[in-house]
Amino acid sequence: METSSTESSTFLELLIPWELPLEQTLPPADRAQIDRALKKLLQALEHLPSQQALNGINQALSALGEIDTQTAHIDSTQTSLKAWEIEDYDRYFQICHVQTEQSAICLVRGLLMTCQRFSEICTQTPCLNPQQVEQQKQGFISYIYLLRRMFELEKYDSNTSDNELITS
Repeated sequence: METSSTESSTFLELLIPWELPLEQTLPPADRAQIDRALKKLLQALEHLPSQQALNGINQALSALGEIDTQTAHIDSTQTSLKAWEIEDYDRYFQICHVQTEQSAICLVRGLLMTCQRFSEICTQTPCLNPQQVEQQKQGFISYIYLLRRMFELEKYDSNTSDNELITS
């Protein structure tokens, strides 16, 4: 069963945790697409909280495009949780566990959607604690660098250092 475009825009699509890839070799087209999206996200996070940050994240999401996913049916878990407990949690937090051949793009898309929602909250709620907003932003930046290492993007990005990514 495929997820509809309406469902994918309201639900955060996540890979099943115990099926996350431990290693990922990307085809050149995916590598370039993911690299652009992560760089755009780093640039957008520099402007958080602002409409400019949200616009940058939306652009990165659009550039990443849609992916083919199928809803994953979890009959048993590799945790102490029962399947119904996971379903209840997922429904409450609007999460949809999926399977896809494009797992790398799915991971990046999930990060972008999370940052998008966080940015929306920040722009709609200006009274948030600035220190906590900054901590969350730094967490996103750390995750971006983790993904860049996992996908070995720095090997293909010899012209730009990590410091240049953050300040540009």
